Amino acid sequence: MQKLLVVDEQPVMRAGIEHAVQTAGLIVEVDGVGSAPEAITRLRTGTWDAAMIDIGLSDAGGISFLSRLVKTHPDLPVLVFTAMPESPYGLRALRTGAAGFLHKSASAQTLAEALSRVLAGRRYVSPLLAEQLADRMVNDSDRVPHELLTDREFEIFRLIALGNSVADIGETLSISPKTVHVHRSNILRKTGLADNRALTSYAFEHSLIPGRRSDDRGGSL
Repeated sequence: MQKLLVVDEQPVMRAGIEHAVQTAGLIVEVDGVGSAPEAITRLRTGTWDAAMIDIGLSDAGGISFLSRLVKTHPDLPVLVFTAMPESPYGLRALRTGAAGFLHKSASAQTLAEALSRVLAGRRYVSPLLAEQLADRMVNDSDRVPHELLTDREFEIFRLIALGNSVADIGETLSISPKTVHVHRSNILRKTGLADNRALTSYAFEHSLIPGRRSDDRGGSL
């Protein structure tokens, strides 16, 4: 029997995934954890055929967690199952090494289909994401500024836009405050944005963070 590790902070979501797998008749043993540290421990101590992760984990740094899994477990197929928008997170997840990307609004049937493909060693790409990939191949020179950021820069960009402090970001990503400042400088340079308020406004306009007025944020780095 194949084994799937589900990494999601919400117990109800983990239970729902297991129920969807059973209902679809997949012969898969599902084990769930609620945090990145728990996932890392399970991966070190057990053998898994695939992992399903939410890149919206509050303790994991989003895409950075995916990047870490891909590097430390290169033979482990990872299906991203998240509420983060398919654009731009889907393209970035695939570039980072995910075997597939699925939004949490998907039906149980689509979830089972995506998981089946990943467990079979294939990739799952939704019609919308396939269209984005094709468009990017044709119009690569038209990339918007945030697509020029590295995965680490992109994650720090998102955390800044969400109102996190330097200390919070450093703790989440296990880096020093000085390193956060260096990345922030690179982010501003690459995007051409002036400050944190502009970063937040840009992130909102491009659906990189949940809707919230940028002028509600008074903090600065």
